[in-house]
Amino acid sequence: MSKFRKAQGIILKKQNYRETDQIITIWTSEFGKLRVLARGLRKPGSKLSGALQDLSFTQVDLAGSWPTVISAASLKNFRGIRSNLAKIAPAAYACELMLKMTADEHPDERAFNLLLDFLSELDSDGTEFSAYTMIDIYALNLSEILGFGRPKEISSHRDVRNFIEGVIERAIKSEPFLFAM
Repeated sequence: MSKFRKAQGIILKKQNYRETDQIITIWTSEFGKLRVLARGLRKPGSKLSGALQDLSFTQVDLAGSWPTVISAASLKNFRGIRSNLAKIAPAAYACELMLKMTADEHPDERAFNLLLDFLSELDSDGTEFSAYTMIDIYALNLSEILGFGRPKEISSHRDVRNFIEGVIERAIKSEPFLFAM
């Protein structure tokens, strides 16, 4: 692994680490799923905090053997999702599937584009959307792209969820939020 690299990716998850740092999981087309360290991100006035928000499409510069963010710039922040609770649940669901269905550092440009397109569609203002329809299509397409195939018979969201949970061998934690909307 090189000591310096640039990547564009979607922030899937952030975890607190030590007093002011965070470990950020980013899905990139170049490197796949990366876990990177963002030092001082939780400090008030952190210069990186605006560019490293959850569910944002960001360009990051990384350095070190454990990739550490040295600079970041937001490319798209999906404000339409952030400002609408009904859109946050399907976005979280899509990110959770990407987290659980992919291995670290195994890039797949089609999977990256699928997630970016899903979030862009969800973010758009005038689009009427059915969360279940959107996430079911996303989940089945992601499953097919990653080589897990598709179930032969699907009659409901429950069928899709059961298939995906069988693939990842665990429950989808963000599922209850869909029912709350």
